[in-house]
Amino acid sequence: MSFETADEEIERLEAERHSYSETFKNTDPADAVTRAHLQEEMNRRTTRIQELQQHQPLGFFARWGLRAASLALLWGAWEVGPWWAKAGCVLLAAFLAFYSLG
Repeated sequence: MSFETADEEIERLEAERHSYSETFKNTDPADAVTRAHLQEEMNRRTTRIQELQQHQPLGFFARWGLRAASLALLWGAWEVGPWWAKAGCVLLAAFLAFYSLG
């Protein structure tokens, strides 16, 4: 499974928006339904691009704090007794480790 970075997603969305824009320009002005659909798709991609551009990635200390919390949870999984608590600690540690990478 492949994940896009924010920059890759922005690039893909801009290409899609450009494609819709070209189709929009070549659509008959009398075809209001198609033009409205194309405009809606362009607006949706523009909105998502703006959201991605406003997203601030985690800072250095936040990333390392999440990694430290992940290690603490793995240690906690070793120390706790019930199997369900161990499983919960491992899953939460994996989530924090994954989130600290992005």
